[in-house]
Amino acid sequence: MRLFFPALLAALSAAPLHADIAMETARLAPGTLLVMQDEQGHVVSHLARGEVEGLYRFDLYDGATGDAPYAGRYYTDARGEVLLSVTAQGNVTRFEPYSCARTLGECAYDIIHADGMRETRLRETRETDGGLTWTEWGHEGPVATGGTTLDDIGAPRESWRRDLRSGDRSRVLRISLALK
Repeated sequence: MRLFFPALLAALSAAPLHADIAMETARLAPGTLLVMQDEQGHVVSHLARGEVEGLYRFDLYDGATGDAPYAGRYYTDARGEVLLSVTAQGNVTRFEPYSCARTLGECAYDIIHADGMRETRLRETRETDGGLTWTEWGHEGPVATGGTTLDDIGAPRESWRRDLRSGDRSRVLRISLALK
């Protein structure tokens, strides 16, 4: 569970190197595997499962081996915007209209947590040399900032995030990408 949200954030922050920061989700055919590792050595694998009712499903596993425990899943649209995430325990988080991670400039969205609590966010994403940076605000002010370096199809090479409320920092690095 501890790795679920950093893994999801890495996926949310991925984007290609051109002005349209939409991820080329359709190129991640079923069976494509993206493996990310944090600074403490924890590994999370994102396994593409294909299109399900117009959305793209990715399963998360806590580890890089074939017997790694299931950690949850998330669904994106064709641009890579996350609309829904589900933990291994079945807790559902929705993003309305979507996560805003693939939208340049300012973008407002709501997070609807598993307990029904609704949280409005404003995210500003800027293109950088080799990737993007973002800052996010909630009702009470700045929430987090981060950035991602990207490859030519929009998969993350490295992502970082800083929680502006607690000061906590995290960094994840891609250790492999196996396209199918």
